Amino acid sequence: MVHQIWENHPEIQRGLEQVKRIMVTEMKMIHPTVRDKIVEYMEAPGKYLRSGLCLLFAQAVDGEIRPEKLYFAAYVEVLHLATLIHDDVIDEADVRRGIRAAHRQFSNRIAIYAGDYLMAYAGRLLAKGIRIQGLEQQETTSVNEKLMEGILAGELSQLMNQFNPQMTMRQYLKQIQGKTAFLFGIACQLGALQATGRVRETYRAFQAGRSFGMAFQLRDDLIDYHLTFQESGKPALQDIQNGIYTAPLLFAIEEDSSIRQNLVDSIESGQWEAIENLIEKMNQTQAQNRTEKLMRAYLVKMENYISLVETQSGLAIDGQWLIKKMLNWST
Repeated sequence: MVHQIWENHPEIQRGLEQVKRIMVTEMKMIHPTVRDKIVEYMEAPGKYLRSGLCLLFAQAVDGEIRPEKLYFAAYVEVLHLATLIHDDVIDEADVRRGIRAAHRQFSNRIAIYAGDYLMAYAGRLLAKGIRIQGLEQQETTSVNEKLMEGILAGELSQLMNQFNPQMTMRQYLKQIQGKTAFLFGIACQLGALQATGRVRETYRAFQAGRSFGMAFQLRDDLIDYHLTFQESGKPALQDIQNGIYTAPLLFAIEEDSSIRQNLVDSIESGQWEAIENLIEKMNQTQAQNRTEKLMRAYLVKMENYISLVETQSGLAIDGQWLIKKMLNWST
């Protein structure tokens, strides 16, 4: 079943059902028990946001959703799932999409290899889409290489900055460009790609997606400070306790240096009983307002780039609809 956010876009809904079928049926050469677990992830409730954006841009640019764009959408979704499985190992998470995390069911080693398999599998889906569309292989091979490099660089940056109270906002924004925003950009870029065109001609679609991805991550940062586990699907303030210092915290540190010392003390002692005091100090700053202002600035950038995306169908990409939906998502 496709998430209700796409209920007013029936063609996207139908396309995402096909994307799911592709993801499941094209898997090969994998242990059946691990395959069952991956299928469980794929069938679990999820927004399929990145693949949906790919199809949204495809529909606007082409006037329809062509077969190759279904494979491009499956590519970004499988790649996203690979990063989630890896993230759960690193974060020691118990649940993902309402199901038991792979590393809890099997082991860390099996989960890591399952994620690695999905990265390789995603590349095969991209290659098939390229063949269907009749593109030059080198045109999109570089897309995959840059995307993989960007995602892994972002993940490594997050790990290297874990429990680093000296981290800056500039470092953080660079980190989330690779870890989160780049995949959104590629999803929109592939959706806009035409057989007669070249990758560089879809730069505006990429920038629109990347700007949306930055806003999406900042929205997620704010959620960590507001919602309960039942509302967001993850424990409140999990990022801080995992040593992941996101935008609200970094803005707060800029205004109140004692927050940085509070973090240092908590890291050194291993005690987080005083986390309520930390949040109380943060609430006395403009950190959350500044994070929301930055998020909205990225949404304005997204709208500006969307308005510059050339479409052959005469259909417009509704940036305001995307913004409205994102601001009302709980996760």
